[in-house]
Amino acid sequence: MTKKTDLLVDTNVLIYYFKDNTDFHKTSVSIIENEDYNLFITTKNISELFAVFTKQKVAWDKILLFFEDLKQNFTILYPNKKSLHVFKDLYDSLKPHGNQVFDLEIVSIILTNNIYTIATFNHKDFRDINEITILDECK
Repeated sequence: MTKKTDLLVDTNVLIYYFKDNTDFHKTSVSIIENEDYNLFITTKNISELFAVFTKQKVAWDKILLFFEDLKQNFTILYPNKKSLHVFKDLYDSLKPHGNQVFDLEIVSIILTNNIYTIATFNHKDFRDINEITILDECK
């Protein structure tokens, strides 16, 4: 039996999975439905997802159904004291600006949970973080 890879699914992959009229939809589906992965998201991903969907005026009942689906199929990770220390260390070393700070919070949470691979189409958001690897399917 092959060991599954622990994988953080970034918010953009979730959005492309939900919206089937995008170029990245097929790749998002292949990642999320791949049984070789243990799928993880953070509470930060959930709040980002809600922000994007409400800006795009996605119907509230569809948002809630998608959220229920996420809770069934992903392990949700939460920040804690240890992740806050990791966050500060990453912040001190990378000196991010603006929205990059949110990405560091996500990374600090996954590193605290020994997850080192992320599925994201926004490579630039994570390229300077040596502690993680971007999933090949997203490159």
